[in-house]
This record gives sequence, structure tokens and C-alpha cells, in this order.
Amino acid sequence: MIGAASMRAFSTITAVTGANIFVVKEADAFLPPTPTANIIIRQDHREASLFMGKTTKPSMRERRKNRAKRQPGFQIDRGSLSDFSPVDEVVVATSTTLDGDNRLGVKDDESQEIATKASSLIESQRKSVECLAFIRKRVEESFPVNDAARAIVDRGYFAYDGFLSSGDDEAFGDELLSQMVNECSDMLSNDKLTRDTTRLVDGEYVANIIGGEAYVDCPRLTEYVVSLTRHLPPLLNNAFDDLAASDISELDATASMATLRMYDRKTMMGADTDDYHKSVRPFGVICGDNEGIENDTRRLTAMLFLSSNDWDASRCGGGVTVENGERLTAIRDRIIILRSDTCSHCQEPWNGEDKAGLEQASCVVVHFVKRITPV
Repeated sequence: MIGAASMRAFSTITAVTGANIFVVKEADAFLPPTPTANIIIRQDHREASLFMGKTTKPSMRERRKNRAKRQPGFQIDRGSLSDFSPVDEVVVATSTTLDGDNRLGVKDDESQEIATKASSLIESQRKSVECLAFIRKRVEESFPVNDAARAIVDRGYFAYDGFLSSGDDEAFGDELLSQMVNECSDMLSNDKLTRDTTRLVDGEYVANIIGGEAYVDCPRLTEYVVSLTRHLPPLLNNAFDDLAASDISELDATASMATLRMYDRKTMMGADTDDYHKSVRPFGVICGDNEGIENDTRRLTAMLFLSSNDWDASRCGGGVTVENGERLTAIRDRIIILRSDTCSHCQEPWNGEDKAGLEQASCVVVHFVKRITPV
């Protein structure tokens, strides 16, 4: 049982565990409730007394004895101890360093390390939420989905510039694009990309964006794929329904296929061959021939081009050429959406330049798949 004096001695206790803060404040609520029974107010003496049951008035002898208990009959000579504060006034330090193995010091170091990791994790989660929410906002509020649907139905493709970095979102979107570009470069430096053996002379690398354990390699790229897959297909489905485009399958908002294609000029220049940029790039459909289309679930493909702000596609190359159509160059933050099952096209090779920021460029490719209705 905790008495009233003990409860009043409670001070505020704060414990930090990861991101959670628990606070236990001075708890007057824990004090026993004041009894309402047997309260007698003596008007003649103008005072109130609280009685818990029947009591008797102590005798003069008992009162003297009680006073003697409260007042010691002798003084204690503390000597040199008089220079120190009483025990109940001693403030205990929150951390103490011991000689030898310094165990408490080690414990403090471990606590600091845990706190640092927790802070880093919270910051990482904050950035992730910001990125996911930003992509959704751009898809739902800025992307011209009706224009895109009409163009895809009429000619099989649609191109849109400033997908992430136009209007009021230009600053945040441009910073996000730069983070994605840096992730591509880091993946190449850390051997997370695979050389495209079908285009050895072009200096290109590829990698699947799959999330999971590989999320740490490219968090912003992964979040882009996740949010784009979740929010763009439903809007396109509604737009296609409004256009009565029955030949376009309903897109799945819960699954997609994503890859990263990256160009590195140093790799291209180091290729030991005389066939400089002579790799064959024929026109074709992503799903392949009729048999491939039948067995392939990909229906729309979105390509987002990543590069430095100084990338000039007229000199540095890159992009897509649609068969019997136009040339769509690799402009930073340009998204191209085309039909995976009908739009014949070819990817143009990158060239780059021997200047900082112009030696690498990338393209994030997201394949939206048709929704499979459970049998």
C-alpha cells in the first residue's frame, strides 16, 4: 500500500524508448478518497474534525508521551559529516563513470547508439512518407490523366514533361529527382546493377526494383514505383471506361513490374570494340509477338527519365522513337506511357559528354499489368 506521504513524494518520471515517450506525473489521483461518513462540524469551536469510527480523547499523560516521541531528547554531533547534505537531499547523478571496466560508461554509450539509430530510423520513415504522399499528390492533382487516356487510345502513347517538378512542387520535386539520380549512381558504384550483355557497346546496366531487402539500395526509386502503381492505374481505368476503350484491359493497382536502366559513359568508352553504338535496336512491342501478348500480363509501360538538369538530349541522346511516329527525347522528369501490347517503338542510345553530370543517365521503367479476376 502506498501512503499519502509516499505519493506526494512522487516526482515526474520520463522514460524514452525508441520513439515513444512515457510520462508518469505526480499522482494525487492515487491518494485514498476522503471519507464522507462520520464528518462532524463543531460550530462552537469553528473547526471541522474527521472521524473514522468511534474515538476517545487522549489523556494528558498520553499526550506528553507522544510529544516526547516527536522530539529527540539529545543532539547528534555529526562532526565532519556536518559539511554534507542530509541523505534525503542527496541528488543522484544520472550517469557515473567507473574506473576499470567502466561498465556504466559502456551502458551510456550503448544507449546513445540506440538513440542515434532510433533517430535515424524516424528520419528515414519521415522521408519515405513524404515521398509516397508527394507521388500520390502529383498523380492525382497534376497529371492530366484524361489527356493521357485519350492519347493512349488514339495513338498508343503519351508523353508529359515536368511529371514531378512543375508548378508549386518544382523545388521539392527537383530535389526528389536528384535523390533518385544519386541512388542510381550509388547502385552502380556498389555493384548493384548488372551489365546489359545485349548492349555491351552502349554502356548500359539494368536492375529489377523489387523492394524488400533491396529497399535500402534505392528507397526513393522503390517508393516512386509503389506509389505510382497504387494511384495511377485506378485513374486510368476510370478514364478508359469513360472512353469505352474495351480493348484495354483493366489495370491492377496492387502489382507491377519495375526495372532500372542506367547509362554510364565511362563504361561505354571503355568497351573494346570498333562497333561504337552499333548495337541493333529494332522496333518492337514490349510483350513481343501475338503468342507473347497472350501470355504476358503487361499492358501499359511508364518510363521516367532521370538525368542532371544540364542534360541536353539533342547532344547527349536517349529517349524513345515510336514506329511511324515521333522521336521522344530523354528530358529530365519526362514520363512516357505507352501500350505494352501494341505500341511498336525502340529505345534510343545515350551518348552523354565528358563533363560532370553528363556522364550518366537513367530510366525507371514501370510495367502496369492487367488485373486478373479470381475464378
